Amino acid sequence: MAKVVQTEVEYPVARPWQIWLMTVLIGLAFGLVSWILTVLLTNYVIEPLACRQIANAATNCVNATGLAGNVAAIMSALLGLLVLVRLRIAQPIVITVGTAAILWSLATWTTGLAWFEVIAWSILLYGLCYALFAWITRYPRLVVSAIIATLIVLIIRIGLVLSTSA
Repeated sequence: MAKVVQTEVEYPVARPWQIWLMTVLIGLAFGLVSWILTVLLTNYVIEPLACRQIANAATNCVNATGLAGNVAAIMSALLGLLVLVRLRIAQPIVITVGTAAILWSLATWTTGLAWFEVIAWSILLYGLCYALFAWITRYPRLVVSAIIATLIVLIIRIGLVLSTSA
C-alpha cells in the first residue's frame, strides 16, 4: 500500500481583485479621516490644552500638529481595523498597524503645505499603504505576513530617516 503524505506549502491566496480594490478605497477614505481627525484634535484638543500657559506655549504649541497627527494615526488605525474586520478582510491588523507605522509622522511631514495638498498627500499615502499591505496579506499565514510587513516598515522608516537627515 502506498502512503499519501501531504506537506503544507505556503502559496499566496488568490483573492478577487474587488476585495483588494475595496481595501484600497477604504485606505483612501481613511486618509481623509486621518486628516480630519488631525485638524479637529489640533484645533479643539491639543492647542487649547498645550497653549494655555504662556510659559509653556513656545515649546508645546510648536509640536501640536505633530502630536495631533500621531494621535489621529492611532485613531485611524483603530477605526480602520474595525471597518476591515466588519468587512471580513483577511489579516486587518497587518494592514492597519503597518500603515500607522509607516505614516506615523505624516502631519509633521506635511507642515507648511496648503490644506488641499495635505489632504491629497494624506489620501494618496494611506491608499498606497493599504494597497501595499493588502497585497502582502495574500499569504494565508499571519506570521509570514507580519514578518514581511515588519521588514517593509523597517526599510521604509530607515529610508525616511536617511532622507530627512541628508
